[in-house]
Amino acid sequence: MSLLFPEKIRIGLGTSYAVIAQIKGGMVSNWRMQTWQSATATAWQLPLATVSSWLAELDPRNACISVALSSELAPLQLLPWRDDVTRGEQQSLLASANLRRIYGVAAEGWKVLTQPSGYESPWLACATDEKLLQALTEQVLASGARLSSVTPLSLSLFNALLARMNAPSCWLLVPEPKRLTALCFQEGQWRLLQTLPMASLQHEPLADLLLRETRLAGLPDMTAKIYLVTRGLHATSLDSTCIALDPGWKFSPEVPPESPLHLLGGSS
Repeated sequence: MSLLFPEKIRIGLGTSYAVIAQIKGGMVSNWRMQTWQSATATAWQLPLATVSSWLAELDPRNACISVALSSELAPLQLLPWRDDVTRGEQQSLLASANLRRIYGVAAEGWKVLTQPSGYESPWLACATDEKLLQALTEQVLASGARLSSVTPLSLSLFNALLARMNAPSCWLLVPEPKRLTALCFQEGQWRLLQTLPMASLQHEPLADLLLRETRLAGLPDMTAKIYLVTRGLHATSLDSTCIALDPGWKFSPEVPPESPLHLLGGSS
């Protein structure tokens, strides 16, 4: 394997799923996926062990590995602007307090990162269990590969697909086996971020659900395009009003066409 042009491997990791694939020129090969029915917000050990066994079979020495973490393993928060919380360390402390309120003692060992925002704009925070990050790094290094990046799945896809969402107001929907992350983006700014159980979509039309979440957040009603990260054939799997956004991966012949390659993150 060339050190100048190392092999690329993508991993998608959640508490209820694990995926892995080798990437060459945007082409996905050696795709593998496993799901688990019962999982908790901190149950990452089994999926990570599964990924480690796959890595051993692939012999990834000197490869660059990028990891996309699910909404369970890397929860995101969009917090409103506060005049008394403007510095990064202040925002991290506030985000940590909110996470402990939601997740309890499980959040005490989480690493929190914040993304700077403009004046009076909402700001984004992400958290990940430090034990997970340490174990992931150790497993990748033990395989002889290099850990290139670890990114929340929704952010990886949002950054890769933003230029294709050509509407002043839009929703980006990122489906996972058990969850749906809904990102609302308006006039160049984040407005709302919600993570919903997939089961909730069985009882309420998607457009009504998004309208309800918008109103609960105190935002005005708006006309917005709804983009769903999926292949075109599956664009109506959640709602007929969704516009498909293909994540951009190419399928090698051995990869089943219905495979959810978006769980690998954005292709760029």
